[in-house]
Amino acid sequence: MNDMFLPPPLLSASPEAIVFYRKTVPVPYATLRADLAAARRALMQFESPEVVLYDTDAYAFIVWLIACWLNGQTALLVADDLPATRAFLPLPWVGRCEGSVLPDWSGSAVDVTMFPGPAPQFDRPGLVLFTSGSSGTPNRIYKTVAQLCREAPILQQQFGNALPPGTRFVGTVPHHHIYGLPYRLLWPLWAGYPIISEQFHHPEELGRLAAGPHVLISSPAMLKRLAQLETFSSSASFLMTFSAGSPLRDDVAVACSSMLTASRMVEFYGCTEAGSIMHRFAPGGAWHEQPGVTLELDEYGCLKIRSPFLPDDDWFYTQDTAMRDDNGWRLTGRADRVAKIEGRRVSLDTLETALLALPEVTETRTAPLYGERDEIVAAVVLSEAGRARLRALGKMRFDRWLRQRLSVSLERIAIPRRWRYLSALPYNAMGKLTIASIAQLFERQALPPFAVTAQTTEKDQSEMVLTLALRDCMQAFDGHFPQAAVLPGVTQIDWALRLAQRYFPIEGRFSGFRQLKFQRILCPDDEVSLTLCFFPRKKAVHFSYASEHGVHSQGRALFTHPIAAPPAAS
Repeated sequence: MNDMFLPPPLLSASPEAIVFYRKTVPVPYATLRADLAAARRALMQFESPEVVLYDTDAYAFIVWLIACWLNGQTALLVADDLPATRAFLPLPWVGRCEGSVLPDWSGSAVDVTMFPGPAPQFDRPGLVLFTSGSSGTPNRIYKTVAQLCREAPILQQQFGNALPPGTRFVGTVPHHHIYGLPYRLLWPLWAGYPIISEQFHHPEELGRLAAGPHVLISSPAMLKRLAQLETFSSSASFLMTFSAGSPLRDDVAVACSSMLTASRMVEFYGCTEAGSIMHRFAPGGAWHEQPGVTLELDEYGCLKIRSPFLPDDDWFYTQDTAMRDDNGWRLTGRADRVAKIEGRRVSLDTLETALLALPEVTETRTAPLYGERDEIVAAVVLSEAGRARLRALGKMRFDRWLRQRLSVSLERIAIPRRWRYLSALPYNAMGKLTIASIAQLFERQALPPFAVTAQTTEKDQSEMVLTLALRDCMQAFDGHFPQAAVLPGVTQIDWALRLAQRYFPIEGRFSGFRQLKFQRILCPDDEVSLTLCFFPRKKAVHFSYASEHGVHSQGRALFTHPIAAPPAAS
């Protein structure tokens, strides 16, 4: 049974053979075997059959995951270890996160197949993934070890002939995702290719890779950023580049193939529930089923799937519409991209096509919002011509101008009521746009798009530095001063407190401010950073907004101790 669990190289490779690179430091199989034994010992202290696994390091992550499988435990994979996530999953946590249990990674080689412990069960849930779909509500997706282990040999059979021994796998996508896990980790681990442990977050980072053959596991969002670089050079050769999560534009595929030394570009279509379903060679071209996958159309023209990567032989129904011809499959849209507004059906695809036909628009995503009134909203990335017209007209008149342009071809009910103009759409790490992420832009007190640029933790202090995209949150500036767009002080305070509560385990109630100062106004074009410092013992958070002009505002928020519950009546 263990032979089915463990990648063949783990059982037969030379102890000195390299399995991972952690910040250029090679990790041999002997170390991996010893670390697996240590992780199994650490996991045995938990009586729970489920543990939450969060680790930003791909090597430590896969050690924990395989150790869970060998111990007969199920790993719940999460994208962060924020307080809200911990509260949502009150289970034992393992990995590189506060309060986790870390095994002693040192030690001599141990034969993991002989290590005593619960007998592995190949067809029991090996992990749980969480997907929000389009609604934002977390859903549990269970995967057996059998499902996960079937995909790696198929990928090697499809593409391994083009990869010489020693080809290194590098990824720009997270390894806790159903795309990142099999492609970045399980496939190369099963086939014996060394894996670069760190996730690359910026396309420029690919330029520092060492010479030699590589496979790139990426996403359309990252490849688009790569294609936009004015200059790019790398001593590494990229034999193949894989992309999944959303459609890859043909021009991006052509540009990246040229920049990555004529890398062969392969797109995958799949989903969390069914794994990989189809592939095609970019740019363009028809889609073809993965080996073992059977596809048909249901009565609504949507794909239904039978696959070895599903838990059983039943049909799995999707909302993706498709057509088939002699060359293969073509995806034609989503059946669930039809909204019902005031009892009328509105095609979001048709609306977005009309918007993209305007020279002022380069990207857009629309969504229905249902509340006191049903409405369509639109997030838009403008071209240079669009930005110039927005500056000339102002937001209110520009909104009206866009509505007038759309009214030529669309019914009134299909035209968005509200608009947000962004420098980039809010894609997640897998290059996906969800209804929840679009809806968040239209909250009355929406947070601006932001990125965490620094994070430090010391004994009595934790610090986060975030960069804020103020120009992508123009609604926060509306109406404060008629003559100028200025960010209100109350909004700055609200953002600081909400972000602090997101990233720090703050207990108690807000009790007031100290040393609150507003020194310079904040405008949409300011490149601003927000620094948050949390002092647990003092139950205080210090915030500071700053730009190249200096500090704009700062203050210290205080929190009381939690109120004790009254004693139970005797």
